Amino acid sequence: MPDRFRGSEKYELVQTLKDDLTSSNVLRTIVEEGQTPVNTWRLNLGPRNPQTMEDFKNAEEVENFCLLCPDNFWSPYFEDPAPEEEGE
Repeated sequence: MPDRFRGSEKYELVQTLKDDLTSSNVLRTIVEEGQTPVNTWRLNLGPRNPQTMEDFKNAEEVENFCLLCPDNFWSPYFEDPAPEEEGE
């Protein structure tokens, strides 16, 4: 996975990309072997580049956007809510 600096800290970019090029992107800490990385920042993207409003053409464009976009696009990390159980 590629790395990105946010401020003076270096993070690993972890992406979950769907076929329609919507994505969930997480910056997690880089740690020594045997330690557990911490998910720190998150950026959910639709199929369009939010700066240009043009459709992303491929996964590489999404990754490049995540590596180069301004820091203020990122939110503190949050978990997706658990799906609700269906009642009878």
